[in-house]
Amino acid sequence: MTLMSETEFDTFFEPYAGNVEGFYEATYWRLADDLIKELFRRHLGVRPGQHILDAGGGTGRWAIWAAGEFRSSVTVADRSGHMLRQAEKNLAASPDAPDVRLVECDLHDAPELADAQFDAVISTYGVLSFLEDPDAAFRTLFRVLRPGGQALLMSHSYSNALASKVNRDGADVAELRELAERRIVRWAPHVPPLRVFSAQDLRDHATAAGFEAQAVFGVTSVVSPGPEDFGYPYDAISEVSRRLEDPAYFATVLDLELAASERPESAERGTNLMIKVRRPDATV
Repeated sequence: MTLMSETEFDTFFEPYAGNVEGFYEATYWRLADDLIKELFRRHLGVRPGQHILDAGGGTGRWAIWAAGEFRSSVTVADRSGHMLRQAEKNLAASPDAPDVRLVECDLHDAPELADAQFDAVISTYGVLSFLEDPDAAFRTLFRVLRPGGQALLMSHSYSNALASKVNRDGADVAELRELAERRIVRWAPHVPPLRVFSAQDLRDHATAAGFEAQAVFGVTSVVSPGPEDFGYPYDAISEVSRRLEDPAYFATVLDLELAASERPESAERGTNLMIKVRRPDATV
């Protein structure tokens, strides 16, 4: 099944490029960001001066953060010219002159990226879920990662999609069967169809490409975003985001999320999933 045409891709990402920062008016997304940052700190294993690939890095928000946090150079690879033009603006406005390079390419092949070019790879939120052929993209990421390098890659979660469609959206039988059989979800008329993955799905894609699949984390597994949190520009903010505006509540929930994210029985329930993979060391 073809997820989306080039026209549908551009139609979605042109306005999204300019609006994505506005999502952070809903505090749930700041909670998810802080959880992702801590998982990167604990598990990416990158050293100062090394080179990180931000696969599907869009507006450069995560690349700018990673360049400063890890004192590394970062390459943003993204298929959307609209997103990369916004990244140029974000880089120009950054006060710290981060070492970030932008490359327009398709992760399914990406000849613009050299073999074994990167020491680590990150990919946040639902980049894997937009892919026509996840196996091809995993092979690309394996090719461009140096032996011994690690990647932390995120997708939308099948378990969360199924629970949301049953408990929140009131999906009919046909939609639920299609979700179960095809692992494809449609969240709203203006959002393209997206792939969703279980933890085992991600492990299977990773190992088929040659990676060692080391862990799968849930992002987020305790707190679920309210439906209002997806509706920028916001007419309302969800109750969960309202509660998270209290600093003490935010800190407590973040601690709970960090603990849950690393427990396999909790991680599978994540709104998003993050797989940690490693490219094996070169054999002699």
